[in-house]
Amino acid sequence: MTDSANRDPSLPEQPSTEILQQSGVVAFMARNGVAANLLMIFLIVAGIMSYRTIVQEVFAENSLDTIQVSVAYPGATPDEVEESIVQKIEEAVEAVENVKQIKSTAAENTGSVSIELELGTDIDRALDDVKAEIDQIQSFPAEAEEPSVRELTTRQSVVRIAIFGDVSESALKETAYRLEDSLAALPEISFVDTSSIRDYEVSIEVPQDTLQAFGLSLNDISRTVAASSLDSPAGSIDTDSEEVRVRTIGQNYNQQNFEDIVLVSNENGALIRLGQIANIRDEFEDADLVSLYNGKPVAFVEVFRSSDERVLDVSRATREYLEGPFAHSLPEGISYAIWSDDSELLNDRLTLLLKNAAIGLFLVLIALTLFLDIRLAAWTALGIGVTFVGAIFLLDLAGSSINMFSLFGFILALGLVVDDAIVVGESVYARREAGRTGMGAAVSGARRVTMPVIFAVLTTVAAFSPLFAIGGVMGKILADIPLVVVAVLFLSLVESLLILPNHLSHLPAPGTPTRNPVTRFFERVQTKVDVEYQKFVNGPLDRAVRYAVRMPFVILAGSLALLILIGSLIPAGIIKNSFFPAIEADVVTASLEMPTGTTIAETEKWPASSSRRAARHLRNLKSGKTRTLSRPCAAYSP
Repeated sequence: MTDSANRDPSLPEQPSTEILQQSGVVAFMARNGVAANLLMIFLIVAGIMSYRTIVQEVFAENSLDTIQVSVAYPGATPDEVEESIVQKIEEAVEAVENVKQIKSTAAENTGSVSIELELGTDIDRALDDVKAEIDQIQSFPAEAEEPSVRELTTRQSVVRIAIFGDVSESALKETAYRLEDSLAALPEISFVDTSSIRDYEVSIEVPQDTLQAFGLSLNDISRTVAASSLDSPAGSIDTDSEEVRVRTIGQNYNQQNFEDIVLVSNENGALIRLGQIANIRDEFEDADLVSLYNGKPVAFVEVFRSSDERVLDVSRATREYLEGPFAHSLPEGISYAIWSDDSELLNDRLTLLLKNAAIGLFLVLIALTLFLDIRLAAWTALGIGVTFVGAIFLLDLAGSSINMFSLFGFILALGLVVDDAIVVGESVYARREAGRTGMGAAVSGARRVTMPVIFAVLTTVAAFSPLFAIGGVMGKILADIPLVVVAVLFLSLVESLLILPNHLSHLPAPGTPTRNPVTRFFERVQTKVDVEYQKFVNGPLDRAVRYAVRMPFVILAGSLALLILIGSLIPAGIIKNSFFPAIEADVVTASLEMPTGTTIAETEKWPASSSRRAARHLRNLKSGKTRTLSRPCAAYSP
């Protein structure tokens, strides 16, 4: 009797001399459990650590390869803006290198020029060149404000907060500014902005008769006010121990400061101050801006994600502050509401990914348990989880982030990654059924399918690789999808060929009695399923295959007819096709455009009635009562 016949089947098989002599990385990792387990632990730890630090954002922040120059020209018509602002900017930026195209817009009070650059242009250098060209323009109208030159990116706000109430505009603005300063002071947030409310303005009005009486002109007063309201350096003083820098502080900020400016003085010491001859008002600028939230005046505070900040952390910190200190310190008559929170989109996509992953792993466990072995199913499911956790490490290493498109890539990869582990696991199981056990079954089973698994992964990678070649803005946005899929497939290959065989080598030999009641239960279920499966294979499936072999032309003709039938569904309109299908959004937006020159009072009359009709129509939609509106329906928004 041989040693193998006397061996206790419950003990793991010792590697034979043939197995020990086998070369190759697959056989090496299968024999060395320490190396396989260290690799698995490294992927898990690296993935978890990367998830704690990787950037989280709704959409990846990318440069649009576009520089925008905008100039405000108060009181100017579109024609005046085009002639005095836009054309001069266009002529100046034509000298900038690598300009692909220039788009310009002239509107009332403002003009803007967008300079789109060639793909691969150094955006920082181009931004400096554009600023230099704009600074050389000396013929802008005196009434025009300073040009704004900035790079366009896909940066979006994370949370938009509405501060509203039946209070004065100044009370709303001060509350919004207080919230802005408090949020910007939080460690998770670095950039907050207040919008949809007018800016402060100090207006100075002097009657013409008064100017003539004192021998002054508006230009004289303008120069005096400008010279009396500024902070400027005044040199330095050297001492024995240090150099003291001197700076004059004279910037005026409120009505009282401007009233004290001296306009005229004589040798007798008599002074004429600005407040004595001018009507000075410290209020808001005269701008046609009305912002309402639920029919009440509103100011919006927008919280942005910048640099390496994580969108979920930004949203959480914002909500905690709003529900805590801010809610308890709100002035009477002022309320707040979160108008939008983009982190909910990312959170929903994360939830979808986790739900799909849980369902997929459950189905893998059930299928492998019923047809193969529960312990093999458990190791296979664990390997799939390790693959996805490790992919987060590679994603962070590549400088990418957790965003809507990378999560979409993970969801796509869910349906691809299970194949490798299942193929290797099934091959090892088949070798065990053929009589080999332990290390022998693991090594021979894995080596048997190594090349098919590698080429299966390479063909899938080749299918997604063209997405890397897409240029322009769309290429930057979609780049995360193939990056995630390739990373997951690569780690799936590593896990299924270098880690899984070692784990499967410890499975007991077929027929080994077990004392675990759970394992015994699944073995009984598997036996019943196997009986029914063999009946199906040796019955209907066998007859169908034999018929297909005997009558190949019938099968080919039927397949061709089915292909033609399915292909005809698209031109027939039964299956709709669209490159970018229309998807219902969560927000309904209506815009009302009035003729140029319409007053703000006249404009305000229309949105009120239109908004009421829109609200009635939306209520009818919710209740199932729909009708066609006879006139356009519009809501008034800033």
